[in-house]
Amino acid sequence: MVQGHAIDSSLQPASLSRKSFLIHSTTVLLGLFICASLITIGSLIFTGLTLQAPQFLNVLCGALIGYLISSVTLHNLGRFPGNRPLSYMIPVLTVSLLSITAVIIFTRIDYSRSVLLLSLFVVPVVTYTEFKLRQHLQTGRYAVIPFGFYQELIRLNPSKFYALEKPALTAPDTVGIIVDSNEQLPAEWQQFIAAELSKDTPVMDSVAAYESISGKSPLHHYGELAGHELLPSQAYLTAKRLLESSLILASAPITLPFIVIVAIAVKLESKGPAFFVQRRIGKGGREFSMYKIRSMRTDSEVNGAQFAGEDDPRITRIGKFIRKMRIDELPQFLNILKGDMALIGPRPEQAAFVREFEKVIPLYSFRHIVRPGITGWAQVTHGYAADEDETREKLAHDFYYVKNLSVWLDLDIVFKTIKTMLTGFGAR
Repeated sequence: MVQGHAIDSSLQPASLSRKSFLIHSTTVLLGLFICASLITIGSLIFTGLTLQAPQFLNVLCGALIGYLISSVTLHNLGRFPGNRPLSYMIPVLTVSLLSITAVIIFTRIDYSRSVLLLSLFVVPVVTYTEFKLRQHLQTGRYAVIPFGFYQELIRLNPSKFYALEKPALTAPDTVGIIVDSNEQLPAEWQQFIAAELSKDTPVMDSVAAYESISGKSPLHHYGELAGHELLPSQAYLTAKRLLESSLILASAPITLPFIVIVAIAVKLESKGPAFFVQRRIGKGGREFSMYKIRSMRTDSEVNGAQFAGEDDPRITRIGKFIRKMRIDELPQFLNILKGDMALIGPRPEQAAFVREFEKVIPLYSFRHIVRPGITGWAQVTHGYAADEDETREKLAHDFYYVKNLSVWLDLDIVFKTIKTMLTGFGAR
């Protein structure tokens, strides 16, 4: 599934180009100045408060912090494939502004209700304006050096990428150079890249550009993939596990009674246990027992493991609903507490399928670098896999997740998972 990018900053790797960094920094500082100015002027006109009044200063500081959090969050989420940052604006602004408002109210610091209401209007308007300005400043095309991995990138988005015929023949609207970093280029092309770098022109790898647009890794480009450092930050993985476990324990008073109610409904509809235990492959290729609420008949695997299909007759009526809403996955919270799984990561597969896929799909075992998850990048972008070809496609998305694992990517998956639950995308 090919996904278009929302803004040109989605092409930037973790270390942004100097131009992109300057654009983002300038627009954020300009937004902060405009926010402060509008809130100050409005407060002087409508409230009569002095600039030294704590009721004004406390709200102003909170509003600027809320704007800064929203701007940075939208910028980082906008870098991932298929995203439209404007669709995230309302939830991001709502969370940040409500958080700031809650802190102001519950800490009982002095504040002006009029200034607070004014801030709740000004911050969204300035955030939207800053985003549109940054989007306007980051337009242009990328020149692709025609060696190695490049043709798929141009096919992916011919309006954004074009192949150079000769060194130095770039179009006027060129904003960056794309090159396969694993290729040994002729001398004249190396000199061309050096000259562009001396002009502060962004130069990035063709595979990284492809991943930034498509949200998946080109699995057939073995050399590049095998040469990457793929081990995620252990500090982040530890913090992630602690946070996920804390969230599960905190939500237990709500989720446990809900699981019990659903389990009773499953028992009433069909004979057999309410819960289903299945052996899956997790981190490091180790097997573990994964827990689910049963959504199929008890004889669903009498003929061995098999993929679920559209309108699969083995799925019960209640099972169809809980699978669509992902409710059947809730018992896997126990797997997370045990350390077998994470909230976010590649979905764990059955051992029989893993052994089969490892024989025919190169790099399949790379998805076992991190803990499997209840939801993941492949689930929210590709959907369900029912055969070898679709599994290969999902692996390309899983590989992208492993290579780009970060708090921002996980946050993006959380937003997409909520949308997936509401729409039932990819459920079978």
